[in-house]
Order: sequence, then structure tokens, then C-alpha cells
Amino acid sequence: MKALRMLLVFLAIPLGARGAAMPEAVFILDASGSMTEAAGAQTKIEAAKAVLAQVVPAVAPEVKIGLAAYGHRRENDCTDIEVLVPPGNEDRAAVMARIAAMQPKGMTPISAAITQVAGLLKGRDAETTIVLVSDGEETCAGDPCAVAQSLKTAGVKFVMHVVGFAVTDKAKAQLECIAQAGGGKYF
Repeated sequence: MKALRMLLVFLAIPLGARGAAMPEAVFILDASGSMTEAAGAQTKIEAAKAVLAQVVPAVAPEVKIGLAAYGHRRENDCTDIEVLVPPGNEDRAAVMARIAAMQPKGMTPISAAITQVAGLLKGRDAETTIVLVSDGEETCAGDPCAVAQSLKTAGVKFVMHVVGFAVTDKAKAQLECIAQAGGGKYF
């Protein structure tokens, strides 16, 4: 719960400090097969859904939101990435319905997911907060840490926070690196 409160603080501070531009947040949900594994008394996907069920409604009403997911439609497919709710949406119920419907199945293409979401943000004046919720490391031969750094260097305006669930030391190192490269925090 402490990590959840910290995430809400980090979402609120950068989003509220943007001046005239409408603030945005995009959530990227890991729905890969490993999210069916246990994380205490529940599965990792259940834990992720529970966190997002608290975070999404708590984001300030003036903040536009979006949702992307990977690994939720097909097994063994590194292209299984989908923007479920485009950035700029106000409908929290639509976002929550899409999250509730997630059924983990596939791979973990973190690099491609970050690239796809960032592609939607290119050319925007305001900085967008991206929140990656994942249990593990890239499984599709990408380097998500390098991708986040490259996008920042290319001038895409975002800050990336990462929430990890029941991660190994190796996965934690990669997720922390993504957050650091994206100018955000790891929880």
C-alpha cells in the first residue's frame, strides 16, 4: 500500500505542474503469460488490476488518460501490443472495463510497447506520464532501457514510472533502469 500511495504522489505532482497544457497519463499493462503466476494470495494480474483499480480513479479528473497492453491476445507473439484506450480519454470507466477484461496469454514486448505508446505522444507540447505495470523482463529481444533513453534523447516528452510485481533480481534491475531512463521512479 505504501508503494501505491507513492505512485499516486508521483502521478499527481508532475501532472498538476504542467500549466496550460492538458495533463495526460498512459498506463501500459503487462498481460503476458507470467502474470498468471502467484504473487502471495493472488495472481500477479489480479494484483496489477487491484493497484490500477485504485490508481486510475484517483488520478485527478482534469488528467486525460490512456491504456495500452501487451501479451493479452496471443501466445508466443511479440507483436501482441494494443492501444486499448487512446491517450487523451476522460472515460475512467472504459479504462477500468478494459483492465478488468485482461486475460494474460503471451510474451513481454516491453520495448515495442514503449515505442508504440511514445509514437502516439510525438509532437505533443505537454509531458505525458507513462506508467508501466509489469512482472518481468523483456522476452522479445528488445532493450527497453535503451528504448526509453533513445526516446528521451529524441525529444519525446514523457516521464516513465514502473510498477513491478513479484520480480526477480534481474527483472527488477531492468525495470528500475527503464524508470531511470524515463526520468521516473520504480515502485
